[in-house]
Amino acid sequence: MTKDRHRMAVAAHLLLRDSDGRVLFMRRAKTGYADGQWAVPAGHVESGETIVAACVRETREEIGVSLECCGLSTALVQHKLDVDGEERIDVFFAAELPDGQQPTINEPDRCDAVVWATVLNAPAPLVPYVAAALRTISDSPGTSLAYFGFD
Repeated sequence: MTKDRHRMAVAAHLLLRDSDGRVLFMRRAKTGYADGQWAVPAGHVESGETIVAACVRETREEIGVSLECCGLSTALVQHKLDVDGEERIDVFFAAELPDGQQPTINEPDRCDAVVWATVLNAPAPLVPYVAAALRTISDSPGTSLAYFGFD
């Protein structure tokens, strides 16, 4: 192992779909990153945690929806060069909203609104890398890997 090994943060994102096929979007607020822009429930993977477990945890923390790890499917892996110059790995999962559950804003210090919308009529402005991931998922079904910010 070399000292120059590249390390990247990893984040899990969720495309939570309701019974009409709409996706839940959250407007970022008071975080200092992309505030006022729309994204999907997401968060960083903690040490010793699987990516799927991080997605389940973040979903519960952010919107109070309880999911089972086995209920998530991988939609896309995105290697991103972010606006801050850092590279990250974003894994987008898809899941259905469980019967009897409704999302709520559980972290008002990070999110000030939620809305259900279709991917083609997503709220604007979307966080750019989320918009790119949604385009890839919609336009190229079956694509497993995409890049963002490497022009």
